[in-house]
Amino acid sequence: MHTPSPAFRPRPLAFALMALAACSTPVLAQNWPTKPIKLVAPSAPGGPPDAYARAIADLMGKELGQAIVVENSQAVGGMVAAQALTRADADGYSLLVGTTGMLTITPHANTKARYTLADFTPLCEGVEAGLVLASHPSVGKGDFAQLKTWITSQKPAPAYSSFSPGSPAHFLGYQLSEALKVEMTHVPYRSSPPQVSDMLGGVSPLGFVQISTAAPHIKAGKLAAYATTAPQRTAELPEVPTVAEVGLPQLQTTVWFGLIGPKGLPAAVTERLTAAHRKALASPEFRTRMAASGLTPSADRCGAAFRTRMDEDSARWARVVKATGFQAD
Repeated sequence: MHTPSPAFRPRPLAFALMALAACSTPVLAQNWPTKPIKLVAPSAPGGPPDAYARAIADLMGKELGQAIVVENSQAVGGMVAAQALTRADADGYSLLVGTTGMLTITPHANTKARYTLADFTPLCEGVEAGLVLASHPSVGKGDFAQLKTWITSQKPAPAYSSFSPGSPAHFLGYQLSEALKVEMTHVPYRSSPPQVSDMLGGVSPLGFVQISTAAPHIKAGKLAAYATTAPQRTAELPEVPTVAEVGLPQLQTTVWFGLIGPKGLPAAVTERLTAAHRKALASPEFRTRMAASGLTPSADRCGAAFRTRMDEDSARWARVVKATGFQAD
């Protein structure tokens, strides 16, 4: 009988290391987190991504037993924040509110982005909402046929605004121009609040706007609304038709915000974050806070399901970006 040489006999230390590796995941799940977590919101304070970020930070922080500190970083539509996350340690202490524009449009529209969906761990989608085509009341009173006549009669064609270059609002404006056979000029802003502020002042009177930011001004008569972009009419603006109802089904879309981490998050950390996010989303407090901000909690879409949503949106916007020839400076 062959006897293994001493060099090939398992050592007590080797057994100990194997045992440690086998139990490390449960131990990590039990002990994590041991310090505050940073969550970056890619918008100005008070913007829709910020409202979502602060709600889940409060609720998930209670569930995880550690503070979640929200930081705002709106530069280049969140691109800077996304790039910073790709350099962060994959330990769960650096997280980001990912948005439709940042994750599914910017990589196709900005050569400086230098990231793809594969560079992140998708945790959970949080909220989604349509946009609203709105204007200063001097443009019109909310009738799309009247708006169409106004746009096509202006010489030169009027400008339209968006809450960020390379955002869904940007490319919906392009598609509107295409549908009406005019060449409207795009005026980009850094987030929703300054966009709406200039619309209220008549500086840049027309654009696609996040409903949560525009709805109070629409209800007060300070902005006129023509169409929303979700498949169904929105509860915040039930009297406003959808883009499909006004004959523009190609403009139908919703934007979403969700929680993402760096690539390679340990499975145990991913599971804890996912469970905490799901509990937050199901809470009455979260739904109340999102309703106050004009946002709709998403369906239960985490992990692979969230990744599928991202992939589908990325394919759609890649085609639009290519068709426009747009490249960010």
